[in-house]
Amino acid sequence: MKEILTGNYRLVKHLNSSVILNLIRTCSLISGADLAKITKMRPSTIMKILKNLEREGLIVKAGIGNSTRLGGRRPTLWEICGSYGYVVGLQLELNEIHAVLLDLNSKIIEEKDIRIKKLNSISDIESKAIEIIDDLLYAKKISRRHLLGLGIGVSGLVDFKNGTIIKTSLLPRKEQPILLEKALKKHFDFPIYIENDANTAVLSEKWFGQAQGVNQVVFTLVVVDVDVFGIGFGLVLNNRIYRGAHMFAGETNPFFYSLRKFLQQCSVGDSGKKVKLGGKQIDIENVDLSVLIELLKSKDETTICIFKKMGQVIGKELTCVINLLDPDMVIIGGEIAKAKKYIIDPISETIKKELLSDINRDFRIVASSLPGYSVSLGAASLILQRIFQEPVVGTKEV
Repeated sequence: MKEILTGNYRLVKHLNSSVILNLIRTCSLISGADLAKITKMRPSTIMKILKNLEREGLIVKAGIGNSTRLGGRRPTLWEICGSYGYVVGLQLELNEIHAVLLDLNSKIIEEKDIRIKKLNSISDIESKAIEIIDDLLYAKKISRRHLLGLGIGVSGLVDFKNGTIIKTSLLPRKEQPILLEKALKKHFDFPIYIENDANTAVLSEKWFGQAQGVNQVVFTLVVVDVDVFGIGFGLVLNNRIYRGAHMFAGETNPFFYSLRKFLQQCSVGDSGKKVKLGGKQIDIENVDLSVLIELLKSKDETTICIFKKMGQVIGKELTCVINLLDPDMVIIGGEIAKAKKYIIDPISETIKKELLSDINRDFRIVASSLPGYSVSLGAASLILQRIFQEPVVGTKEV
């Protein structure tokens, strides 16, 4: 059980500062008077905290607000100092690494993708991670000493507490488990967190997207390729990421399906190697999810059929999760979220048919608002959340 320390004067001051700092972050521009109203702290206490935070460089004066109806002195407005420090989020994939660089205001100031060939060892991951991080910093003329931390999202089984990837398709089995945090600590002296990609994706929605203020969330990360169809779940229960007793909550078994099989079910030429899309016969090997999403603009019937069948599979898998966890919101993530209603509607229809009908449930099913870079953005949020949350003793929980 996590214990939050109270009753110590120095810690209470630290807690109060954390509360004020987080309010300034969430409100963007706010005055000392408004902070006093929200927190019920004395105005003198608020001003002392603001001056300390300004002295440390964490906040800056951002302008002057409007006076009240009774007139009087116009209030000073405060905001987070974005240039105080920066965080990096990485998404490690089989053929690509996507990276984002955020300032302390949670603003993306640089992005970069690099294509990678087959990775053979942890040294390959180290070198590629260092390369892309240094490229991000070089582009914005930022020194490593201004980095506040690094978050990494990766598919597979991840031991978050120890920064270890237990099982993944990134490296050969003989190279696993991967002690990635330990390896990268040889090169960087700031905090490094390794997390499952579905968990980082749900955190990005909590931090930047549609799940802000929602306490019970199921994020469904769908991975689709010609030979791959996978679903992983990122779970937020009682407003915190839920990882389970052994860090593996949200994992599913491999699926029999693949994009190839969905294509074959809907429309195939005589050889079984072609599919009719947009009025043309196309080799199945040349069809990926981005091609199908583009074809939705012309309302191609075969493409709509494919998304309907994928939605039915996702919906059936989700029904079990919804019955078990009873969430407020279900978010569909990954590139498939760009299909919007063409994937959300069949998922919703399937869940409606499969869900226990004698229970009245009020929850929303939505497409991710951050489908392109939710994992890397959420990975960066692992660091931001540690910076802005209240201090908790004896845990690495995020």
